[in-house]
Amino acid sequence: MPILFLYEISYGKVTFAGYARQNRFARRVAMALKAVMPQSLKPAEKAADSAPCGLRRRMLAPACFAAALAWAGCGAPPETPAERLQSADEEVRRLLVEARAEAEAGRYPEALALTDRLLNRAPDLPEAYLLLGNIRMRAYQLAPADEAFARAVALDPYLRDGWFRRGHVAFEEGRYSEAIRRYRLQREAILSSPASVRAFYRRTDAAALSRTWAQTGRAYELLNLPDSAAWAYGEALAQDSTHAQVHAWLAELHDEAGRTEKALPHARAAWAQDREQADFAYRLGALLLKTGDAARALPLLERAAREKPYESSFRYNYGRALIALGQIEEGQRHVDATEALEELDNQIGMARAAAAYYPDDPARWRALARWFAQAGRETERRQALEIARAAAVRQRAAGKTPEGVPVESPPASDAETR
Repeated sequence: MPILFLYEISYGKVTFAGYARQNRFARRVAMALKAVMPQSLKPAEKAADSAPCGLRRRMLAPACFAAALAWAGCGAPPETPAERLQSADEEVRRLLVEARAEAEAGRYPEALALTDRLLNRAPDLPEAYLLLGNIRMRAYQLAPADEAFARAVALDPYLRDGWFRRGHVAFEEGRYSEAIRRYRLQREAILSSPASVRAFYRRTDAAALSRTWAQTGRAYELLNLPDSAAWAYGEALAQDSTHAQVHAWLAELHDEAGRTEKALPHARAAWAQDREQADFAYRLGALLLKTGDAARALPLLERAAREKPYESSFRYNYGRALIALGQIEEGQRHVDATEALEELDNQIGMARAAAAYYPDDPARWRALARWFAQAGRETERRQALEIARAAAVRQRAAGKTPEGVPVESPPASDAETR
């Protein structure tokens, strides 16, 4: 909406010189336009080189406007996040820190209240909108989250997380092609950044590019395009060869295609980089078991099954490893537990889908929390309850009352999961 509005007023009435006098405002608009339509700028920039010195020519398109601003000397280096926060008052910095802390603790209503106060004091701070989007996304308010991320990108087109987070929204909604497009825009924003911005992010840009390529690969994989996924994962490793999650996803990709020997080095790399992840232990253990090396697989699978006893595949393969090593009775006990775990997983999947379909219904999230409690997934249980609390706050603010819709849940008392 702001970009469209600028296009309309610039086309009809406003001159280049008039905007050039509003240097800071013009610079922001020029950056925003260049981020969303870089190809359109090329002919406009060429035309601007031959424009008359008075700069009285009317706006013909937003691209011409952005190019002419740069030609008129309005293209001063954009502010970096550090410069923005340094120029902000102490109250803004305090609110930003406190809101982030509340969000990290999972207290979404409190975090949103602080963010509202922050935006009242600093309505043009990209980091505030980025935080708002993160909180809303955690509370599973995907459309409002996307709006907040879009606002952050409009204020700072070179923001390292803006398009990346917008890609996550599309990914969460199952719009994988759109997610890929948004991840590409994030990479373009990084690579087209002015020198001052690149200098600020010089220590983190390789990791940022690797994360973006990794998510691109995951989206390709979910679109059932394994070759494209492998290519994107390769680009991610070219930026950061130590990216453990990418190695794990490549191991999974090769394993599903029956390429065990290609999968093993990536599984080993993932486990070597991060020995805290039960998923990485499982992936390597399952591959070793597949090659017949049950002795080396057993400690990895045991650890994975111990840390995530609710994962049916972890328990199943741990049981198979025990059986292969002669511990038949104990192994069979874990194998037999798989069927009940799979059924519980199905119930969680259905409850999660219902909550995602009705994200503003607290009862759906509380039902999901009860299923998580049944499975012993404590972290996810707490998160579902916080989302339920945030949804209830929204309902009360809107003057709504929860509908009396029966929601299936396991036989657990409210006191146990409150």
